[in-house]
Amino acid sequence: ALSLALEALEPQLGPAGLAVRTVFASAEQGGACSQDVARLKTVELKAAHDPDVLLGLGCGYRDPQLEKWAKEWGLPFLAAGDHDGRFDYTTMVYLGPMGRGLQPFLNRLDWHLNWPSPWVFVFSLQERDFPQYFYDRRLEEQRRDSHVFLVRSDLDDHLDEALRFVRAHGRVVYINGSPEMLQKMMRLAQAQNMTNGDYVFIYLDILGESLEAEGHREAAKPWQNKQNQDVGGLQEAFQVVLIVTSHKPQTRAYKRFQSELIQRAQRDFGVVLNDSLHKNLVAGCFHDGLLLYIRALNETLREGGTKRNTSRILEKMKNLKIQGVTGSVSIDQYKERETDFDLWSIADAERGQYQVVARYLASAGRIKWLRHIHWKERVPLLDRPPCGFNMDDPSCGMGACVEG
Repeated sequence: ALSLALEALEPQLGPAGLAVRTVFASAEQGGACSQDVARLKTVELKAAHDPDVLLGLGCGYRDPQLEKWAKEWGLPFLAAGDHDGRFDYTTMVYLGPMGRGLQPFLNRLDWHLNWPSPWVFVFSLQERDFPQYFYDRRLEEQRRDSHVFLVRSDLDDHLDEALRFVRAHGRVVYINGSPEMLQKMMRLAQAQNMTNGDYVFIYLDILGESLEAEGHREAAKPWQNKQNQDVGGLQEAFQVVLIVTSHKPQTRAYKRFQSELIQRAQRDFGVVLNDSLHKNLVAGCFHDGLLLYIRALNETLREGGTKRNTSRILEKMKNLKIQGVTGSVSIDQYKERETDFDLWSIADAERGQYQVVARYLASAGRIKWLRHIHWKERVPLLDRPPCGFNMDDPSCGMGACVEG
């Protein structure tokens, strides 16, 4: 992705007398990303090459220690993923895909569907269950009246407890965990008669992993297991599941980039990619982030600055807007990129195929509806039972209320 960006920049770099040298290091150990290896390689790169900018990590997590070192070294650090709010390192630029923008999107969705009740979240406690690097854990804090349940997804009893928590606090449930956790939870919900249309489960899947084909599982069928099987009749249960992902660009520029990325990954690194949102969008964010950095660097140099004027370069990045392969690229006051989102729903109950029903346009702060959501009961559900969750609404006659 970075090589493709530098090739696109060559017409600008040559006349400006700029030459760019890239040095790569892998944080992989035993087929997986290693935090210890990442730190060691970063220190070695700094000592051997004295770089002007850092880009990374390409792993499914963030590393505050690397971000702290970048600040101490005075180096811009262009990272994928999202700022989680716990640390504030001034040389960081977060290129996305972002979970931060979920809150305004979900607020707009609640308004459109008339869901004013407090949010109910079910989060996995296990890091392996979801890419925390791409999810803003401040989401639940931004709604102070939210109800949050942290679950051990490997324990069925704990998932069962999570569903009891849901029944006590809400009808609209936001879930963050692995696709396997979602399937286990929906299987239990189905057994407890919670998939008949009285509840809706909104799965926060920033990288769209649940919708990717894997093994024999077909694309856009998250109810299937990897053997292309519908274990326990989950296809019907998933009619009450909506899925939120980052928006996958549909432009010709992105499709060309994706095709070239797949070819070069195989040719140069022996890595087999496909057209997944997961890997290709992250690579595209790095590609476009480098374009934005070079533009800001060029302007700084033209004004008499140097490549080590980090604060000046970063300030310029916040004021620039370019068109990249992933779409319009701009950085906000927090040095984070805005992210558009897609909302998915089952389009055909018989086939169980998911389709995008709406797109959230972050720059405009609005939802663009493409088609109707498939509702089990044909109309949007109420986010609160008519007589309250504990049958405690004094305006209701107790004998007239039946809780779903």
